[in-house]
Amino acid sequence: MNKKTINSILIILLLLIWGSVIYKYFGKTSTLVTEQVVNSNHLKPNLNYNIDKDTFKLSLEPRDPFKASKNKKTIVNASNSKKRQPINKTKKANVPWPIIEYYGFVKGKQNSTKKVLLKINSKLYRKREKETIEALTIRKAYSDSILISYNKEHKTFKRK
Repeated sequence: MNKKTINSILIILLLLIWGSVIYKYFGKTSTLVTEQVVNSNHLKPNLNYNIDKDTFKLSLEPRDPFKASKNKKTIVNASNSKKRQPINKTKKANVPWPIIEYYGFVKGKQNSTKKVLLKINSKLYRKREKETIEALTIRKAYSDSILISYNKEHKTFKRK
């Protein structure tokens, strides 16, 4: 097909599409409005404008609204309940932390972890993150602080 026939077919399609859009927008609304006006004049509905009051009762429960669980509390009689003996748990002895001073870190081009400069009990160490020094594990090093774990406890030390 040559260019002239393709252009004429496309123009005809464009006119048909826009014609149908304009017909749907303007043509059908005018007939519907006149039919509705005629129908509304013949029917006079019996309108009841009585409005019933909507009443309700607020019941405020003494509970914590931020509590995640939805378990109901049950009241247990004191005579039916058994006295529980406390279980003797062995408490961990508070082992004192060594004296730690954080001086900063260096990040090289080849290594992804940072090399940290620490002074532990007046000894200077240069270690990388996730390495262990005298039962101390370096978790994460930041520019202003360091996170260290010792006996399953975590502490953050500020930079000097």
